[in-house]
Amino acid sequence: MARRGGLWRRRSRSLTPAKSISLVFLTVAALRLLLGNPGGPESSGKRQTHTVSYVIDGDTFELSDGRRVRMLGIDAPEAGYHDKPVEYYGPESTEWLRDRIERREVGLEITGRDNYGRTLAWVYELNGSLVNRESLSEGYSRLLDSFGLPLQLEPSLRQAESEARILKKGIWQKRRTRR
Repeated sequence: MARRGGLWRRRSRSLTPAKSISLVFLTVAALRLLLGNPGGPESSGKRQTHTVSYVIDGDTFELSDGRRVRMLGIDAPEAGYHDKPVEYYGPESTEWLRDRIERREVGLEITGRDNYGRTLAWVYELNGSLVNRESLSEGYSRLLDSFGLPLQLEPSLRQAESEARILKKGIWQKRRTRR
């Protein structure tokens, strides 16, 4: 405190960038805890078992009941269907997911639908492995956190992608140049 003109005044402290970022992070974390992970009308919070009929690409597949599912938290390279070009490591990512879940039962934690009408879900093998995280861990996808991640999954998802980057797995390999 400083004395100015006979009055004691408290010096104002401006927030440093680090303190501002910390404050924003804590506010967002508190809101996520209070509000939970809001879902759409399909949101259940419980794992439901479904059979995968066909894998479309490294992050999208179709269920035996005809619904399309988009895996949350990851973005896999495009495999080149319809008008989308084939992206680097797209076919490998698709094949990996096919080997993992096609024509098999999976557990889905559904959170809603996207703008294309696809069901949004966290996908589990029956042994409990989170397929979304395994895709990151093996380098078949990138972390997609722009829509938020569940607090209980975020650290392991970030770690999985970081380890794949460090080990140069999958999409993190150096691309071969054509001569």
